Amino acid sequence: MNQQNTTKKIISCSFKNLAIEKVIDKISITDIMDQTDYRRQTFYDHFDDKYDLITWIFSYDVTDLIQSIMKWGKWEEVLFHLINYLEENRTYYKKIVSNIKLDSFKDYFIYYIKQSIQTITDDYLQTHSISDSNHALVKTKIDFCAYGLSEMLYHWVLEDCEPNSADYHELLIKVIYFRI
Repeated sequence: MNQQNTTKKIISCSFKNLAIEKVIDKISITDIMDQTDYRRQTFYDHFDDKYDLITWIFSYDVTDLIQSIMKWGKWEEVLFHLINYLEENRTYYKKIVSNIKLDSFKDYFIYYIKQSIQTITDDYLQTHSISDSNHALVKTKIDFCAYGLSEMLYHWVLEDCEPNSADYHELLIKVIYFRI
């Protein structure tokens, strides 16, 4: 891990620890940096504000978990790792998703899910061809899945990750494969 990411990880750990104890809106940059032994300016060398930090934490952690398996044949495993990560960090993410001021995180969450689905779909399309007339259908399906999955995961976190990640993963897989 390079020095910049090491510093970012230290700052993010400080924030996550504070988020467990305090209301997100009450956590100041000074609070975060007091736990790190870095200057306050160091925060701004890496992040615009605490909302930028929140987005970075999610992106860094989840990308680290799933980047190496972002393949069509492993999409179920990608989904499992994402669900498991959210469950393991449920206290933190419940505070994040329940904070109305963090709509920017929700937008980013949807964007991240959509990009992940797009990456997995692109992997599939490398070995499967689709007609030109189906490109709009594929784009619409990616959007549908991204918005649906992100909203489902948001509500699942708000409901204290019930059912547990293994059961919820199994349920989502059944829903995805279900045909009327």
